[in-house]
Amino acid sequence: MIRNFDLDLLRSFVAVADLGSISAAARRVGRSQSAVSLQMDRLAEMLGFPVLERKGRGVVPTPRGGAFLDDARRLLDLNDQVLNQHLHGSFAQPLRLGFVQDVGEGVMQRILVRVAASFPQAPITVRVCSTLAMLEKVMVEELDLAVGFRHETELPATVLLREPLVWIASRHLRLDREAPVPLVLFENPCICRSAAIAALSAAGRGFRVAFTSPSLPGLMAAVGAGLGVTVRSPRSLRHDLAVVNDLGTTALPDMEFVLYGRSGARTEALTKVEEILCEEIRREHPLYAVA
Repeated sequence: MIRNFDLDLLRSFVAVADLGSISAAARRVGRSQSAVSLQMDRLAEMLGFPVLERKGRGVVPTPRGGAFLDDARRLLDLNDQVLNQHLHGSFAQPLRLGFVQDVGEGVMQRILVRVAASFPQAPITVRVCSTLAMLEKVMVEELDLAVGFRHETELPATVLLREPLVWIASRHLRLDREAPVPLVLFENPCICRSAAIAALSAAGRGFRVAFTSPSLPGLMAAVGAGLGVTVRSPRSLRHDLAVVNDLGTTALPDMEFVLYGRSGARTEALTKVEEILCEEIRREHPLYAVA
């Protein structure tokens, strides 16, 4: 009979589930691949059912392992919250975070719930803006950590997640093959804008910019209204939108989410916040996470 869970087993299990890879999880938790494999065998033996199964080249939780995963997260969060409350009970320094809009409201909400629980006395500031704007704020120490798209910089950077870019339009939009493709785009600079224009140009397909906006909700509202086609990751899809596969272009590049931080030593608090950011963003699409 299980009397106490080994939190190290749970932490390794969550890492494997998030990353879809035992080797990647081993690097995150600072153990060897064989040690993490043994941990997963031990956890399955303790619970009485397998927690992982193979899928393609990676691993995913089994149905029962997936149900247990949420409980494992709660146990680890409670453990970390209690520790941080007592180790950093007086920690009240501001935590300043930046995100690109594509991270998504749901992911940001989960991140803020966990950060606020770990550091209840710390004022939290969030800026949602472009990657370039965030990098500038990190460099002048107006932000502590930022999640944006890949960009050349001397700041410490960790690739969190790669997602395929796709063409997206309203389900009701009908494109005239003889007419220029109407594009709905962010203002420059934007990796999705550049990818869309480059792909159409390489395919010899005409296009026109039908709508621009600095706001992701504004952009997606225009797509939903049928003003044109845009390029985003699949996470932007809604019930009224669909992927467009007949524009005659080659595959679009991937979108990479990158965690940027300030140069120099990390405080223990920022290390914990960084861990939360990595886990929650990679949790969206664990099999496509960077190994």
